[in-house]
Order: sequence, then C-alpha cells, then structure tokens
Amino acid sequence: MPRPLPPLLLITLIALLLASPVTRAQQDPLSRWPDWVRDSMQTESRRMKFRAVATPDDALRSKLPGKPADPEAFDGGWYFASDIKAQSPLECYIFTKSMDLASLANLMAETNIETITDTHGPLATRQIFHTGSGEIAGMPYLALEWLYAVKSETQNMVAFTKVRAATKGEVSIACAHNYLGYRDTFARAFAEFVSNAEYADDTPAPYFEEIAQFDVNSLGTGVAYNSYTIDEDGDIKIYAVESSLIATDPATLITSDSYSITYSMPNGQLINAIDISLENGEITSDLRLELNDDDLWVSSGTLEGKTFEAVLDGAQSPTSELQQIEMARELFSGDDTTKTAHLWIPGIDPSRLLESTMTRDETVEQQAVMTMGPITATGRFDDEGLLEESDMTIGPVTINLRRIWTNGSFSR
Repeated sequence: MPRPLPPLLLITLIALLLASPVTRAQQDPLSRWPDWVRDSMQTESRRMKFRAVATPDDALRSKLPGKPADPEAFDGGWYFASDIKAQSPLECYIFTKSMDLASLANLMAETNIETITDTHGPLATRQIFHTGSGEIAGMPYLALEWLYAVKSETQNMVAFTKVRAATKGEVSIACAHNYLGYRDTFARAFAEFVSNAEYADDTPAPYFEEIAQFDVNSLGTGVAYNSYTIDEDGDIKIYAVESSLIATDPATLITSDSYSITYSMPNGQLINAIDISLENGEITSDLRLELNDDDLWVSSGTLEGKTFEAVLDGAQSPTSELQQIEMARELFSGDDTTKTAHLWIPGIDPSRLLESTMTRDETVEQQAVMTMGPITATGRFDDEGLLEESDMTIGPVTINLRRIWTNGSFSR
C-alpha cells in the first residue's frame, strides 16, 4: 500500500465498528445447524471440465465448468450460466462498467436470496457464513456466503448462497451459486472464469499497481487496489479503491466502498484530490480538495447528504501521497527519526488538515510507528517507501493490512 497511514476506508470502518454493538462471529458457523446440514456443506464436485464461452460478437470470452448455456445480454453486460451438476446452476455476469465491489457482492447475494424466498417462502433465519477477499489475475475480489432457512408451506428449508465479485478498470465480474456445499467448487469456477476473461478495456495502463488485503478481527475483510498513471500533462494520477464486508453481528452486514483520485506534479506537489465514500450502497460523502483563486485549499462537495465547504488553514499545505512515500524513504535512509505530514482525510474531518507522524522503529528494519490524532499503527515498508503491511488496534478492533500483489515498477 502506498500510504504511510492506514487507508481512508479503515478509518471509516473504525468509526462504524466503535459506534455499533459488535458481536464476534462464531468460531464454528455450523454449530447451531443439524448434522445433515454439516454433512451437506462438505459436498463438492470431484471433477470439473472447463469449456470456452463467448458472446455472439466474440467481444467477451472466458471459461466455465460443466455444460454452459448460450450467453444472454442484459443492459450493461452479459449473463452466463452453466450446469455443473451441483443441484443448482452456476451463474456468472460480466458487467461492461466499473461497479462498487462491496455493494455489488451484497446486491448479488440479496438478489439470489430473494429469488429463493420468492420461490420457497419467507426467511426464517439467516447467518453470515463467510466473508473473504483476495486477488485473481490482478483483479481484487470479495466473497460473501449466507446460510439461511426459509419457511415453506410444510417445513423449513435450509439454503446457502455463495457470491464472489471482482472489478478493475471498466469491467466487473460476479458469480453466484445457490445450494448447500460446493464451496471449493464454486471458488475454483470463479477463479477460472476471472483468469480466462478476455475483454476490451480502454483504461490507461498504470506504470505501477498493487492490491492489499485487510482483516478486521474475525468480523470481516476487505481489499484495496491502487494504481499510478502518468496523464497527458505528465502529472501523476493515483487511483485508490477500497471495499469491505464487515459483520456487526451474525446476521448484519456493513458494506463499505471508497474511491480517491489524487493528481500530483512529478515533484510530488499536490494538484487536487477527490474522495467518495459509500456505506451499504449509499453515498455518504463526495468531496474535492483544490486551490481557490486566492491560493487557499478548499474542501467542498456533499457530506451526509448536505452541501459542504470549508477553507483550510492557509498556514499549512496538504502532503500528497507521493510526498508521503518520499518521506518514508528518507526516514529509513537518513538521520531523522521522525517525519511529519499534514493530511486531508475526509473520513475523519474534511474541514482541516490532520497532523500525522512517522517514527522509525530502531529495533526492526523498515518499520515505523505512525500516529494521527488518537490513531496509532505499526507499518512495515519496502525500499520504495510503500507500505507492505500494517497493524492497528483501537479499542476492541484490530486491523491487519498486507500487500498481496504488485505489477510494474514504482520507479519511473
């Protein structure tokens, strides 16, 4: 991760978790279910033969196991289905646009659960069985699984919905399956569908990109993607996306998505920044930081549905991400033991710049303690000054972040 301090989304998550009555997830999510449910959840497909699938115009191609049906077009993408001999069809979608990853995973799950309840009866009980995150073929993904019971006319029925979703650039991919078990089968099918996906994407190629995964206690997980691109003016565009699925209790899920785009001059000086955050699919903030005609930094946009604008203290200038990375390099190669930055972090307070410090840990190579107000984190950095891993604890919440994938070279 590029930022010396934890991603903005994690700051938002902390506020959400500390404000909510958090209940830790069960160690055994099947402990309250009958033995036959336990046994059924172990079912897998022994062999899977993957076959090529393509849209009629050959613009989208991939592979699915089993016997795929012909793809069907819908507004914004294509639907693929296949009989994988797992009691229910495997269903996959390729959206020809960027989607909010956590919101997409949740929407897919809720849509599938609604389909089951419309067919068999209303929900009797539901439980988050699993949340997961990671990287496949350079795409960040989230996984969400629900175990639930529905009330039929004669008896309660147990159902299981699995969803995985990935997005990058202008393409999003999601798959779903509704039946007890087949968890590894579904995971492998999704991985092959994403890995073999071929499509046109006009997104400019970054010179460096990375994916990080973060774990929040046993409450949930998230994923973050960052890319560095040189625009037509020679400035540096840093695009960051962070998404998470967090359970505040066994039946309540919080989805969070955030985007930030910053432009900096090649020397690291900040030009402007945009930050957008969503919770449970709804935009909570849409803010921009830029200089006005008096050369003062102005934070403006919408916050919690209301218009927001604040002129920042003219005595301070925001430290860009490129400058933070350079500070980390200097911290580990020079004589200074502490570096100070002034950061615009809308998730905490969009009306001012927050002072943050990085203090070198003399006992561990390339490690520093990072503080920002009441928040303290320990980070381990690579030689470029990019964050590889961090640990942060606030109250009952512990967050571990680690980089799991990189592509390209940060040194231009």
